[in-house]
Amino acid sequence: MYKYRLKKSIFINFYVIIIISFLLLLILTLYAFHKAIALSPRFQIQETNNEDHKLVLTYGNSEAMKDLARESNYTDMLAVDYLSNGKTLDATFWFKGLTPDLASIYNEPFRKVAYGLLIDADPDGKTGYNGADYDYYVLAADGKFTGYLYQLSLTGGYRLLNHTEVSFNSTSGPNNVHLSLDLSSINYPSKYDVLFYTAESFKSNEVREYTDWVNIPPPKLEMITIPNNILIRQGQEQLIPARVVSSSGFPIESIINVTLNNLYLGFNSSELHLGIQRVQPPLFKITVPQQTAVGTYTVPLIVKIREPSVATITKPISSNLRGGMVDRVQLSKKYPTIGSITLPVNLTITVIPPSTISDQFKDFWGTYGQFIGIFAGGFVGAASVELFNMRKKSKENK
Repeated sequence: MYKYRLKKSIFINFYVIIIISFLLLLILTLYAFHKAIALSPRFQIQETNNEDHKLVLTYGNSEAMKDLARESNYTDMLAVDYLSNGKTLDATFWFKGLTPDLASIYNEPFRKVAYGLLIDADPDGKTGYNGADYDYYVLAADGKFTGYLYQLSLTGGYRLLNHTEVSFNSTSGPNNVHLSLDLSSINYPSKYDVLFYTAESFKSNEVREYTDWVNIPPPKLEMITIPNNILIRQGQEQLIPARVVSSSGFPIESIINVTLNNLYLGFNSSELHLGIQRVQPPLFKITVPQQTAVGTYTVPLIVKIREPSVATITKPISSNLRGGMVDRVQLSKKYPTIGSITLPVNLTITVIPPSTISDQFKDFWGTYGQFIGIFAGGFVGAASVELFNMRKKSKENK
C-alpha cells in the first residue's frame, strides 16, 4: 500500500510539474507575442528634403537672430534620413557643414542649439499641442549634449518625461547630427507622424527651421495608367497618361520630378525606351524596339512629391526644462513649410507581337466600324426610300 501511495504521489507531482511548466511556457510565449505585436512599424531608410530653408522667429522680437543662425549654419538642414526597426526611430540631420564646430558653442553663455522631432502619436489631430503629442530633442548647451522628451498638452502645457546625457561623439559628425528615440517611451504607436526641426536661441530670442510632416509607416505610391492595361506592339511607340496615388490617402499636391530608377538592376533600358513628356500630371512616351521580346515589363521610376504641411512651435528651448506652459500668444502661430518625399513607383508595360493583316482589320474596324455602320445604315435607308418612291411613281404612271 505504501509503495502504491508513493508511486501515486510521484505521478501526481510529475503531472503538476508538467502542467506548471506548460503554463509558464504559455505565459512566456504570450508575453513574447505581446511584445512583438506591440512594436511600432519597421521600415527601411527614408529621406525628406528641406527645400524651404525658411528660418522662423518663434520667440522674441529680434530679427537679428535670423542673421546669427544663418552665419552659424547650425540650423540650416539639407535633408533628414530616418528609419526604424520597430523599437527605435533613428534620424540623421544633414547640413552643408556644422561650422564652426558644434562643440564650440558649449562655452557660450545664453546660446543654445537643439535638433528635434515632434510626434503626432495618434490619429486625433485635436490632441497634444496643435496635434503634436510629444517633443523629443537633443540640446547642445552648458558644455554638454542632453536629450529631452516632453509630453505636450492641448492647453499649451508640457511635462518632462525623461532626459539623458548624450555622447557628443556618437551624436554629431562634421555635417550631420544623429537622433535616436526609444519608441517604448511613447508606447509604440502603430501609426504616427513626425516633423523634424532645428532650433537656435540666444537669451530670449529663438529661430527654428522645419521639414514637412512625414507619415509612418511610410506611404506607398502607385502609378495608375489610362487605360490600366498598357499593350504596345513590337516596333511601335505610345503616349501613356498616368496619375500617382498614395496608399496612405494623403493628397498629392504636386509632383516635383519623375526619373528612371537606374539603381534597379532588373530593368534593361534597351528593351523599352522611356521618355518623360510631362511631369504633372505624368505623361510618358514608351518606344518598343522591334527586337524586344514579347512579355510584361516593369519600368522602375522614382517620384519626388511636394508635400505641404503646417509646422508648429512648442516650448522654447531656453525655458524651464522641467515643465511649464507655452506662451499662450504663441498658440495661434502656425508656420507653413514646403517639404518633399521621394518614393519608388512602377510602370507596367505589356509587349505584344506586331499586328497581322487580321489584327489591322480588327483595329481599323474597332476604330471606324461604328461610324461606318452608322453611315452604311443611313445610306441603305436613304436608298431604300428612294427605291420605294421610284416604284411608287412607276405604278402611278402605269
